[in-house]
Amino acid sequence: MKRPKFVVLACLTLVCGWGGLAAMAQTQPEAPRLTAPQLFPEKTLAYLRIDDVRELKAALGESSMGKLGNDPQLKPLLSEFYGSIVNATAEMQDAIGLNLDELLSIPSGELAFALLPNDRGQAEEAQPRGSADRGGELGGRGADDGDEPDGGERQNSRGPSQPAIALLLDAGQEIAGVQVILGRMHEAARNLVHEEKNVGRLTLHRYQNPDRRRQQFAYFIDQGVIVACSDADYVERLAARWLGEAADGPSLADNRKFTALMARCVGTTGERPQLSFYVDPLEIVRQFVPRNAATSVGLAMIPALGLDGIEAVGGSAIIAPPDFDSISHLHVSLSSPRRGILSLLRPKSGSTSPEPWIPDSVAAYSTINWDLASTLQGIERLYNQFYGEEALDKNVFDRFNQRFELDVRRDILENLEGRITMCQGFVRPVRINSGSNVYAIRLRNPEYVKNNVLPKLLRQVEERLPVTVEGFGKLTAHVIQIGNADQSPDAPIRQPEICISFLDDYLVVSDSRYMMRQVADCAAGVTPPLHQSLDYQLISDRIAAQLQDKECSGITFGRPEESLQLFYELARDGKNRERLKQLAEGNPFFAALSSALDKHELPPFSVISKYLAPSGGFLVEEETGLHYMSFSLRRE
Repeated sequence: MKRPKFVVLACLTLVCGWGGLAAMAQTQPEAPRLTAPQLFPEKTLAYLRIDDVRELKAALGESSMGKLGNDPQLKPLLSEFYGSIVNATAEMQDAIGLNLDELLSIPSGELAFALLPNDRGQAEEAQPRGSADRGGELGGRGADDGDEPDGGERQNSRGPSQPAIALLLDAGQEIAGVQVILGRMHEAARNLVHEEKNVGRLTLHRYQNPDRRRQQFAYFIDQGVIVACSDADYVERLAARWLGEAADGPSLADNRKFTALMARCVGTTGERPQLSFYVDPLEIVRQFVPRNAATSVGLAMIPALGLDGIEAVGGSAIIAPPDFDSISHLHVSLSSPRRGILSLLRPKSGSTSPEPWIPDSVAAYSTINWDLASTLQGIERLYNQFYGEEALDKNVFDRFNQRFELDVRRDILENLEGRITMCQGFVRPVRINSGSNVYAIRLRNPEYVKNNVLPKLLRQVEERLPVTVEGFGKLTAHVIQIGNADQSPDAPIRQPEICISFLDDYLVVSDSRYMMRQVADCAAGVTPPLHQSLDYQLISDRIAAQLQDKECSGITFGRPEESLQLFYELARDGKNRERLKQLAEGNPFFAALSSALDKHELPPFSVISKYLAPSGGFLVEEETGLHYMSFSLRRE
């Protein structure tokens, strides 16, 4: 029989991750068990956690999407779709003994994954070449790692052992299904060496490919919880900490970077997130990059580039909290002062109210205020640091100036005021790329740019593409046609039409005539502006409440029903249904979707849209870094 490959190890992961709970039933101790932040070590590299899978499912049921899925007119179609997916994954049931629905029902409490630092590398490198391995102990080096031809030389070239992947899964009472998985997968991994070791009341199960050291896995089960790890030795440390016997340092819950970041990612009234994540990007680089002369140079450049100032990245998601449908956070913790590349991140506070010519018909709107002068200075400083004094001028700006007969600093960069706005609409008839954007850049001297800069840039464009001047109400725009101007209305892909105009203090650029007309009509007072709409005012009021009337750097606004309507119309279109059937060949997901649409007619879009409410978000610069909060309202 052939030696199992990586697929067997993946099967083993499922055995241990989902199935090991059936191996033994432990007596429940009186003391509460550790949570994932209390179990994983302080220097955890990355972390993803669902606080309680059952609570998350219940919250999703209370969310707009959950209510949408349970609507009587839509539920038959979605049930058909899900049932088709279950049927399409029948091969999985043959392999593990459970269908998709049964498998998804196993997690019933906390679920967490972590990337753990492995500090065994230096000890391994210090071991004399050719020294005896720990023969019977699983996790020791075998005679042949199987990945390289020479085991003795591999160790130095590979550097330290790779970080370990760990899992904590609370499966509760879902034992019967787990027993089925355990039996199937354990048999599939029978060529791996299996050992057991007792640590206190726990029994550690270890699996090892004797010929490939990295193919190892270990786990233990206690209180209906499985803790598993891709490093057979590491799981012993986790077991000791689980039993309260660990003496190898503090946990992730003691990490001040982690706790400070997570404290910034709670609900508006302190609600705990159902989903959270944390990443230490710099330590991940240090752990994964092998230690040799070549990489040492790259690692030494990290402080020179200022990247060591990225302390952590994390965030959370809170489903169905009071007064909201959902809330999410993203926080980037940065050291102060910012150096190198981080000095380029220069958002600034300013007005974020929609410009008076942004139409109410848009599906999405966003704007940001940025200190472009400081960002440019940072780019220039970094570039010249590596390429020499005045290198940016000589290598970049001078070439641009010569080609376009411009002074890029005076004519362009110094004319940028710092506010950039974007909005999106949808061009009809609906196509795959019906989404069309408008970009608006605020200028210090728009008349100068209009009369002295744009003509020189357009001359270069006219050498390759047709450029026309067209009127859009009171606006005049230069239109650059990309692709076939005589495109058929039935064509599946829309050809971009770059429209350039000036409005108030802004340079306005759109990729369709349709959106330029929308902007022109609003500017002329023909259609209402976004800032007067009820949807936007609801979002704006919520943002102001969170900011306590302070200014932020940028905001976002969206109407989910507009984007969803695009997919709705695509799904109802007969030609798209035929394309979907072609995609369905050999693809279980598209096959299930096509089958569901054939058997059940989509209800009117009003059935869907009544569950969807506007969403928004804002970006603020804080002493600890950058923070972005987004949310969607609840449709009562």
